[in-house]
Amino acid sequence: MGPLGMAFAIVVTVLAALAVIGALVFAVVWEVCAIRRILAAHREAVGRPPTDKDFWRQQRALNEPP
Repeated sequence: MGPLGMAFAIVVTVLAALAVIGALVFAVVWEVCAIRRILAAHREAVGRPPTDKDFWRQQRALNEPP
C-alpha cells in the first residue's frame, strides 16, 4: 500500500470516527431535551388546580377492587 492509499485510509478512518462521535452527541442531546420536556410538562401538570375529571378519576381508583 503506497503513501496515497495510506492517506486515503487515514482520512476515511477519521471521517468515520467523526461520524460516530457526532451521532453519539446527537443522541445525548436528543435525550436531554426529551427529559427536559417531560419535566416541564410534569411541572405544568402539578402546578394547575385539579379539575372535576381528576377528582372522579381519583375516586374511581380508590373505590374499585384491584
